[in-house]
Amino acid sequence: MRLRTLVASLVSLALLGGAAQAAPLLTVSGFLNDAGNANLVGSGPAPDPPLFGNDFDIANNVAVYALAVAAPATVTFDSNGFAAGGVDPYFTLFQGSVPATATFLASNFVQAFSTGGDFLISLALAGGDYFVAIGAFANESFAENSGGGTLSDGFIGLGQPGLLGTYFYALEVTSDAVPPPPPLPEPSSLLLLVLGLAAVARARRLRDVVRKDSRP
Repeated sequence: MRLRTLVASLVSLALLGGAAQAAPLLTVSGFLNDAGNANLVGSGPAPDPPLFGNDFDIANNVAVYALAVAAPATVTFDSNGFAAGGVDPYFTLFQGSVPATATFLASNFVQAFSTGGDFLISLALAGGDYFVAIGAFANESFAENSGGGTLSDGFIGLGQPGLLGTYFYALEVTSDAVPPPPPLPEPSSLLLLVLGLAAVARARRLRDVVRKDSRP
């Protein structure tokens, strides 16, 4: 009975160890007024350095991050910096592997110009490379504003200083795609050993029973 319980426990551990664990595609946070933030760019055509002279400068800084989507999936962009007292965000998504060719794909335009604040957006995306840009309302990209262009064309420079809050932004990007399960962890070897021992023990019990029945 103890052996069966041990085997059952090990099977459960092995299955749990091999289960796929979903993880965020990208989790970022920072401050638009942080000169040490390597992801900040200015609103002008690239390359344009961020500025920190006053809140008018800072309101036109944009944080840009690369995002890789391995396979087609529904990808969710969840902003939570505003709730923490930070920037009223303007979010833009570009498709492409380099800023010079990354084209506008989506933004939080409707929400930003209606309710404002943090956003939660889910998009069906193809596998590939993207860029995420986070700035202050209402600093759109030229590519979105004009209906064409790339990330390298910059932004319109209409960020609002009064909506910077603590200058903080935060974004989590997740996917509904389930990654393949990892290789079975080490406990599987122990499980095989226990199963082998169980088989040996069973064979010995059967042998003893046969011997006992065969005695005169």
